[in-house]
Amino acid sequence: MMVNWLAMGAGVVLAFLLGFLVYGPLGFQRRWAEGTRISPDPPETPPLGSMAMQVLSLALLALIIAITATTDSLGLAVLAILTVAAQAASVGAWAQKSPFAIMVDTGYAIGSGILMILAHAVI
Repeated sequence: MMVNWLAMGAGVVLAFLLGFLVYGPLGFQRRWAEGTRISPDPPETPPLGSMAMQVLSLALLALIIAITATTDSLGLAVLAILTVAAQAASVGAWAQKSPFAIMVDTGYAIGSGILMILAHAVI
């Protein structure tokens, strides 16, 4: 079986849009920013470098999910998602983010992975 590139791409787009909801004004923007010790006000220009790295990391996770979908390895996909979430929690703790900000980051990682799995289930 081959990788479902359409489902992989959809998973990346859905996860990126989830990031806008989670970290944007409709989500936890202010409280997350305060817990991360950065300005809660949006920057004047989009942080393109950070956004590009986010797309890259989402694409890499989506590729892992896509590969596990070819072998029906849902357990391995879940393990990969939990690995990303644990890394986010570790970095957040090291950077002395608030527990709330760490929960937002790990929740986003898990939510992104779930959307990627769902994309493969639907497409």
